[in-house]
Parts: sequence; structure tokens; C-alpha cells
Amino acid sequence: MKSYLLASLTVLLACCFVGTTFAASVATGEKEMLVFPEAYKVIQMDNGGTISGVVKFEGDVPEKKALEITKDEKVCGADEKFDESLVVGEDNGLKNTIVYLIDISAGKDFDKNAKPEIDQKGCKFTPHVQIVPVGARLTMLNSDKIMHNVHIFSEINKPVNRAQPKARRKMPLKAVQKAEGPVEVKCDVHGWMSAWISYVPHPYFAVTNEKGEFTLEGVPAGTYKLGYWHEACGTNSKAPAEVTVEVGTTVTQDFTLKLK
Repeated sequence: MKSYLLASLTVLLACCFVGTTFAASVATGEKEMLVFPEAYKVIQMDNGGTISGVVKFEGDVPEKKALEITKDEKVCGADEKFDESLVVGEDNGLKNTIVYLIDISAGKDFDKNAKPEIDQKGCKFTPHVQIVPVGARLTMLNSDKIMHNVHIFSEINKPVNRAQPKARRKMPLKAVQKAEGPVEVKCDVHGWMSAWISYVPHPYFAVTNEKGEFTLEGVPAGTYKLGYWHEACGTNSKAPAEVTVEVGTTVTQDFTLKLK
């Protein structure tokens, strides 16, 4: 009888686990990720071409959603804050879209002088979307002089969950060794704070500005698949644009995105 009850309890727990997992999968949907090449080789780049364009939003722009400030109101509530999952600017330019080359296997190296950072200022992550080279250290800044907590929800690389007290203005994180992303970043102290990181294996990634503009420079001559990712509008990884780059010229590729 005891064995039967134990077996029944085991089955019940297993069913609950499966049901919870299934429900979570249905609720969140399939995770939309960037596509990385199997390998990338740095080569001498004396010349190349440029890819530029504008990402625009199509449709009625939703009213900006104000964020509820529930803690440290003196610092966090100094100005009104809005959800940054959809930021549409002048002429419907779509900010915070990652545009990148999906299938490039050789090209220039990363800018060694670039030091990726994310600031926690006004209880907000800036920038909202950050590109971090594989092998580079991301530095988290704390300009608020209050307690923050950096929680990076990596699945391929080791997750990060570290407190950053007010006295620690700079907190360099350990470099990751595998391409991954986008990965969500949260502050467990201030639940409304959210950002995205992408750990990338080559430098042909750009994040659109407030006008929706992007530029990829120093691209070797050739034909490539050009992808995008946006938090609220999804990705074109299954049907990327095709662009042909020639030395010394600029090719233009624009995108128009809708809410997914």
C-alpha cells in the first residue's frame, strides 16, 4: 500500500511538472533568437562595402505605457518612465531593432577600443539593447547610488545574478565564450527594469537609433542574408533579406515591421 501511494504521488508530481512546463511554453511561445554562423574568421580588411537602411513601424502606434514605480521613489520616480519594448520615433522610425548579417563567415575584427556598458540610471537600463562581443567583458554601471541587482537570464552561457550596491559604481562581468541572444536582463530590486543583451561572434551587428537608422561598415564583397530582431515585432530569421555588397559602395535595405 505504501509503495502504491508513493508511486501515485510520483506520477502526480510528474504530471504537474509536465503540465506547468507545457503551460509556460504556450504562454511564452517559441523564443525568437538571432542566428549565428558556425564559425567566423578574422581576415585583413583593407576595403569593403556598407549596408545601411531604416527600420520603420507599420500600423497605429500604441499609446506609451507608463511604468509603475514601487520602490526608491525619490530616485526612480524623479521622472516618468515608459515601457521600452516599442519605441517609435520620427517618421515611424523603430528604435532598438538589431540588424545583422546572418551568414557571414569571414571579415573584420571587433573594435578593440569598444567597451560595452549598460548603465543603471534613473532606475532604467541604458541602452535598452546592447551588443556584446564574445570574449569581451560587459561592465554594469550604477549611477543611481542605490542598490540594484543585475540578473541576466542566459541559457547557453552561465546566468548572472549579482547585487550591485550603491558604493559599487562599476561592476565588470565575466566574459562569455559562446554566442547567444537576445538574453533578457532584469533588476530583481526594481521589477520594471528590463533590457536585452546579445553576445555576438562577429562585428556585423547594429542597433537602430531613435530614427530607426542602422549601418554596417567594412563588409567584404559578396551576397549575404540580412536579418533583424525586435522585442515586440519579432524576427525575419526564417525569411531574411538578401543583399549584395560591392567594394566601396553602399547598399540600402529598409525594413517595415508590425507587432507580432
